Amino acid sequence: HSFQIKNNVYNLSREHFINLIMSNENLLITFIAILAGLGLTDLIHSFHRLLRKRHATKWHWIPLAHTFMSFQAMIIIWYNIRSELNSPLIETSLGFFVWLVPIILILLVMLAVLPDQLQDDGFDLLEWYFNQHQYYFILLTLFILSYTFNRFLMFEHTNVWYLPLLLGVVYIILIFTKNYWVHAIATLLLLSFFMLNYFLQHVGYV
Repeated sequence: HSFQIKNNVYNLSREHFINLIMSNENLLITFIAILAGLGLTDLIHSFHRLLRKRHATKWHWIPLAHTFMSFQAMIIIWYNIRSELNSPLIETSLGFFVWLVPIILILLVMLAVLPDQLQDDGFDLLEWYFNQHQYYFILLTLFILSYTFNRFLMFEHTNVWYLPLLLGVVYIILIFTKNYWVHAIATLLLLSFFMLNYFLQHVGYV
């Protein structure tokens, strides 16, 4: 009888602990969903402004490619959130802050990738891209460094946790040059990297 009581107490304590973990996990997912929603909403709203003034806008594929990649970067982070919430890294406030840094940075990237305001007499998307490319790629470099650091701490991507650092090399180069062909070729390489990431996820390598 005493053993049964102890067993019942153990089961109740275990159930309470599991419910507490699930509650915290749901709160964190909701918090991240709010941040992701802010970035996606601004991105869609900025793109909507461009479409409304499409006849006065001089379009170019390079800024649009980076818009797509910033959107996909947030999707990739969101896709990996549930597995990362099981990491011991976020069990403390400091660890949670370290884990949160790349999410905040990619949010800033999404806010910076398209213009907030458009001129009524016409807008050159490529010119705008080169006018703010240093700020944009500094944000991306910081994001890659913090994201790679988190992957290393979590030991979740044991095979190629360092793979995003290759992006950091490209971003650093793009910070210091305004050469069109360098940006064009680098953008194509970055798009190829995203396609490679999809393939590696499909085969379970990352």
